[in-house]
Amino acid sequence: MIKQNIATFLFSLFAIICLGLSIYFINHILIFTIALAIGSLIFTLYALSEFLYNKNKNVQINPNSISTGVTINYSKLSLAINLLGYLILVLLGSYFISLAGIDYKKYDRKDYLLSILGLYFTIYYSIKFIKKLNHKQVLTINDIGITLNSEKMIWSEIKNEKIITKKETSEDSKSKYLVKYLSLTHKNKKIEFKIDDLDTPDYFIMQYLKLYKNRLYNNNFVQQIKSDFSIFENILKSDDLFSLNEKELNKNIENIKLAAKSSPKDLKKYCESISDFEENNLDSIYFALSEEPEIWLEFLSDEFIRLFRIAEKNPESYKIFDLLKEISPDFELSTHSKKVVEFLYHELSNVHSKIRLKALSFINIWLSEDDMNRNNHVIKKIVKMTKDENWKIRWCAHDILLSYGIFTENEITISFQDKMKAKIMNQYEIN
Repeated sequence: MIKQNIATFLFSLFAIICLGLSIYFINHILIFTIALAIGSLIFTLYALSEFLYNKNKNVQINPNSISTGVTINYSKLSLAINLLGYLILVLLGSYFISLAGIDYKKYDRKDYLLSILGLYFTIYYSIKFIKKLNHKQVLTINDIGITLNSEKMIWSEIKNEKIITKKETSEDSKSKYLVKYLSLTHKNKKIEFKIDDLDTPDYFIMQYLKLYKNRLYNNNFVQQIKSDFSIFENILKSDDLFSLNEKELNKNIENIKLAAKSSPKDLKKYCESISDFEENNLDSIYFALSEEPEIWLEFLSDEFIRLFRIAEKNPESYKIFDLLKEISPDFELSTHSKKVVEFLYHELSNVHSKIRLKALSFINIWLSEDDMNRNNHVIKKIVKMTKDENWKIRWCAHDILLSYGIFTENEITISFQDKMKAKIMNQYEIN
């Protein structure tokens, strides 16, 4: 709110200053009066635009109020600001030409320069003015998908839709400024669509994307499973999922469970098809299925081992470790969780320190209370790790064993230096 008030105030102040200067020049240079009056109008429109943008920032669109689609056009307010800006530059070009005069035979070096600058400004910005008038930028979002100008894309072919902000350089002034884009992947092709000059702000566009994709996902749930694309593609990523209200969140989680039960083979195929571990919705799938361990623990255990192996072989896939935190074991169904424990036990001897540390962190989660005794082979291995070559592994092994309450501090002691390092450094990650 404070930033909104400051921006609106500054634009309003500039508008008043320009208006005052235009009145001053009214008896001196008429073209300056006109240009400054237009500048005052531009700043007034900027102030209005800033006010309107921030006014509805926290407004939530009612899902029941939207129709089958929404069409977003080029903003008339933004168009007016651009056209008025170009008009000022055309007037400036005309002023340079008037200073040089039309009798080129009397030109000196300064007059030639003014004439060239005047012609450039007049012609270049007149062309941009006309192009801007003919600009037809249209975005449509509906139950079927997204249309960018004339390119139609259905939801089943769209992934990772989001609003991004990029720093760009103006082609006219070479100054840096921030630009918002709708970014998405369509048929494995990344598309970025500028939305700053549209008549709908970015926060409403993001809501429309979620609402229409959700509507398709909820209304045509079972029918989509039989189509030529995976229903699991339309599951929200965890950030989007947990931004929903409680009712919608629970509804989406139930839908994930329904999809998995209706098509377990497609679930397995979809999970194994994911190769981009930076942008995916596997965390939402694992989280939902972990709520029904009696059904999905075998699948989740297999997924845990599969993904851990991928991360182990590919250093660029370490993002997977964050993903694995969404898989929760259930110790009443210990057969499959023991399979994960045995897998991780062998990884505790991995030659790479990062893998040993990750295996140590995860095995602590998957161990059952029955495993936490001095004679268990896993516990014996963790005790040995208090002497590991890497201080972070020594510290984590010591910390885990202490939490079990089956050893005294003296039995699993680590050095004072290790303890001090843990207080000032991140002991849970090895680069």
